Order: sequence, then C-alpha cells, then structure tokens
Amino acid sequence: MPHASALTPSVPFLGPHAERYRLSTPHTPRAPKIARDFLVTLIGVQQPSLVEPGTLCMSEVVTNAIRHTRSPRIAIDVSVSDERVLVRVHDNRPCPLPAPKRLPHEEFEHGRGLALVEAHAARWGITFFGGFSPRSKAVWFELRAAAEAPQ
Repeated sequence: MPHASALTPSVPFLGPHAERYRLSTPHTPRAPKIARDFLVTLIGVQQPSLVEPGTLCMSEVVTNAIRHTRSPRIAIDVSVSDERVLVRVHDNRPCPLPAPKRLPHEEFEHGRGLALVEAHAARWGITFFGGFSPRSKAVWFELRAAAEAPQ
C-alpha cells in the first residue's frame, strides 16, 4: 500500500549511484507534457514498465503545481536507480496542502489527481523548505520496478 506523508522531514534519496536530472519549466499549460516527455526520455529504455505509471503521476503533480500556484517556474528533479525512480516537483506555494480526495465522484472533473498518484506510486509525500515559515514545497513520488514493489 502506498504511503503518503504531509510532513515528510526530508526528500527521499536513492543513494550515491542514482543518476539525477533536473528540468525547469515556465508556468505554462504545456508544462505537464514537457515533464512527461522528460520522464519518458529518462526511463523509457531502462525501465519501460514504469513509463505509464510515471507519466500519469508526473502529469498529475505538475498539473497541480500549475493549477494551484503562481510559481513563475516549476522545477522537476528526477533520480533514477536500477530499480527505482524518484520524482520531485518544486513550486513556491507551501499551502494549501495537497491531499488526495478519498472518494472522488466519477463526474467530478477535478480532485482525482493525488488519488491516482497514491494508487500508482510506491509512495509519495510533501517536503517543505524554509523552516517554520515555509516558502516552497516539493511534492514527490517514488516508482519501483515490479520486483521492488512493497508487499
């Protein structure tokens, strides 16, 4: 079962052998597609089983950053190891807290994004930056290859 934590003390780290990539995109409706394409480029050959859940999660998290913040830029940080992929999407608005809606109605056009992330990611969470008066946050999710999936 995926784990979400609203007050994660630090962003997870995949270890010293993970490859790390960064992308910065302007606050634009094209950002989710750019982010999805970026992720496919990074994991498409090495971890094809993670492309579909990864692009779905990426699209939802970046769309939320565009829809709910005024960040002039959205920073995307992707770490790739042999079995796992960690994606962090940074924006400049720490509140309101993103949270999945437990039972989104099928007819609702919005509100299902983080529930989809929770269903497809091995785990996800939020990290705040700026101490007691946070100035920004990163919503992150981790994907694992089938052999690494939690029980």
